[in-house]
Amino acid sequence: MISTTYLPPYQLPAMTLTARAGKLILLDWFDDKTSQLLAKIPQSCQHIARHDLDSGDDEQLLLSVCHQLDEYFLGRRQVFDIPLDFSCGTAFQQQVWQALLTIEYGSTISYAELAKSIGRPKSFRACANANGKNPISLIIPCHRVIASDGSLGGYTGGTAIKQTLLMHEAAIT
Repeated sequence: MISTTYLPPYQLPAMTLTARAGKLILLDWFDDKTSQLLAKIPQSCQHIARHDLDSGDDEQLLLSVCHQLDEYFLGRRQVFDIPLDFSCGTAFQQQVWQALLTIEYGSTISYAELAKSIGRPKSFRACANANGKNPISLIIPCHRVIASDGSLGGYTGGTAIKQTLLMHEAAIT
């Protein structure tokens, strides 16, 4: 496992990227609380973070992720091509995260629409909870899910970051 820091534009906070076995397992916003970052990895993955120290192709993967993030912020990339590992989530969370990957760049859906897209129309609150536990922010685009009334709803990185990302995507499309 190997981690690196990515510094995005727009006065956004730094991001920590973590790869294991050639796949991205964590991309998260942080401020001065970097020592608490690994605590955000779901409990079922903490043994991986502590014991799997073989970086293998992880360094090359993280370089590719940083390059693709640069392209995203320059308006040259709308879809990421990165191997992801979100196996640390529950089956339901994984289903939600997979559905998030289908939300097109520059568009938004509601939590209710997200719930319908996975065939569980009454589980919009559970979808919102799974959305909030997304370990690979931005690449699994949880920022594209908003409340049914059109308000931003929550975002683990904070609503200011969510608004900045949505404005960036709207300006580029």
